[in-house]
Amino acid sequence: MSRTKWAAVVTAVIALGAAGCGSGTGAGAASGPVPPRPEGTGPLQREVVQADIDTSAAAAGAPATDPEWRKVGEEGASGLCVVPFRGFFTEAIPADLARFEDTVRELGRRDWKDAGKKEQKKDKKGKVYESLVVLEQRGWRIVAEYKEVHGTIGLTGFDIACVKEQGLG
Repeated sequence: MSRTKWAAVVTAVIALGAAGCGSGTGAGAASGPVPPRPEGTGPLQREVVQADIDTSAAAAGAPATDPEWRKVGEEGASGLCVVPFRGFFTEAIPADLARFEDTVRELGRRDWKDAGKKEQKKDKKGKVYESLVVLEQRGWRIVAEYKEVHGTIGLTGFDIACVKEQGLG
């Protein structure tokens, strides 16, 4: 599936489950060493994907996911297939591309691999105000998004087989 289609899936999943969410003010906490990878070659468990997303954001100093965002995403129609994360920047943790890039690097330390070309939007001065990166590992895909104008980092994990089975992609 193309990156554009996965971005559309992210939008559809969010629309299905995230209407009416408030913005959070969580801040990421420092994390320890990278957890070991589960043995085997089959798909990762949802809990492993969630831990990778949460600990990567925390290690990069990005804001923690908004609890309401996570709750609505998990309770939505696509909750079986999706691990939602949306961190809202605050005055204490301002939006910046470096935190997003550090989060993506931390995911790489947890064996998540690039699944295509990074997409970025820049202003007339060349400053990146939006960035999209797609990563994959063992049956899962993470769509990582940075949106300066909204002050957010989004890390949405998709169980690829589940998405296809549910007709979401």
